[in-house]
Amino acid sequence: MSAIVLALMMSACGAVSGSRDIAENWEMAKARRQLDAHMADCTERYGYSPEAAAATLGPHVLGAGEREWRGCVYEAIEKYLLPRAPNPELYRRAITEDRELTEAVAGGTITRKQREDRIRSMLEEIERSEEANRAKLEAQTLNRLEMEMRQDMMRRSLSPLLR
Repeated sequence: MSAIVLALMMSACGAVSGSRDIAENWEMAKARRQLDAHMADCTERYGYSPEAAAATLGPHVLGAGEREWRGCVYEAIEKYLLPRAPNPELYRRAITEDRELTEAVAGGTITRKQREDRIRSMLEEIERSEEANRAKLEAQTLNRLEMEMRQDMMRRSLSPLLR
């Protein structure tokens, strides 16, 4: 799950240009640090570590404290990441689906590996969406800069007429 959360955060933090975009990236970097700290607190509080559990649990077994740990991580995503994410609905959907998948693992209808594969697929979808957002923002920034340059050139070329 920590890899999932890290991937969620990274997908939302791509490089874009413009002062507003820099501020948004700074906010996402801040959210990432807060989320990392919160996740460490979740691990300490509930005694569950996805990395340690992966090697020891059966395909249909949840680890001790896993539900609570995941709930704690969901809260952190909602608190730190969602308010700053360009597409918060994708993250909400991923959390909802992860909850359902976790219950399916516990119920024996899917394996931990199947859950992991589905989560990975969701992360790829989020990454594609975030990349499209970054490209759109970059295009908007370039268009705005082009327009400003044209207006400036027009003002400069017409300014002698004002004298």
